[in-house]
Amino acid sequence: MERFLVSYEHGSGTVWGYVAADVPQEVVAFLPEVDVWEDTPFGMSEIYLAELATLPAIPVDATNAIDVLLNNYQVMNAALVS
Repeated sequence: MERFLVSYEHGSGTVWGYVAADVPQEVVAFLPEVDVWEDTPFGMSEIYLAELATLPAIPVDATNAIDVLLNNYQVMNAALVS
């Protein structure tokens, strides 16, 4: 399985994370509410991308994948602020 960078438009902004899947199309099939990024998004720094890479990849077929994505992102951002 590979790790794919995804974004999810949440009420308070964009949430970023990684999903584990065989191909990007699998991510879209299981999680149609996310966008898959095969290239680094314009304006995202390499430092921020490296921080995101420390997050565990969420299995594409996890029943609570969006909740895990939100939680991981909140934990990462709390750690960056403190």
